[in-house]
Amino acid sequence: MKVFNCVCEFGHQFEGWFDSAESLDEQIKSQLVACPYCDTTNVKRVPTASYVMASRDKAKTQISERELEAEIRSKVYTAARKILQGSENVGDRFAQEARAVHQGKAPNRRIHGRCTVEEAEELIDEGIGVLPLPEGVVHENN
Repeated sequence: MKVFNCVCEFGHQFEGWFDSAESLDEQIKSQLVACPYCDTTNVKRVPTASYVMASRDKAKTQISERELEAEIRSKVYTAARKILQGSENVGDRFAQEARAVHQGKAPNRRIHGRCTVEEAEELIDEGIGVLPLPEGVVHENN
């Protein structure tokens, strides 16, 4: 993974981790990269300075695998909760409600809820955009 600097149309600067510059450019073109401050997808990559870690700095920056995992989990959960803001919790009716929204039989809105892995796979196969989230991301106030 490589770290790239980005800036949104409103001047918010942020960084992201991507497999390559090409991957980042492709995701920006597909509007899959959003500013973490204002949520706009009108972003561009800006020059990134190289950083070479001196051997004396390595000891200072080494963290345990458990600490790294906890930090990543925290960031993923924060991002997922941001995605859920303003969405309606439809509970166990998620698969049925997602189909109804997709087919125009229910009002077009952002929803979240619960479904089985098999139901999620079926929705994806039907071309319905869903994002499975790990347990613990959704709270009652989402």
